Amino acid sequence: MGKADYTEKEMPALPDEDDMRLPPRRVIHSSDSIKATRIFHASLVVLLILLTMGIIFWYQLYGE
Repeated sequence: MGKADYTEKEMPALPDEDDMRLPPRRVIHSSDSIKATRIFHASLVVLLILLTMGIIFWYQLYGE
């Protein structure tokens, strides 16, 4: 058994480094928790605005 004698034509081509990279975990295992968090925060902002408007309206009717 001697040393293997390979030439460039016989060696299999190695894949490029960019081809071997895995996609981000977010792409493979997408989660709806980010979307739910965004909806929750938006609803909190809306409730805060409605509360502020309600307090101002209530004060104009009954405050004085």
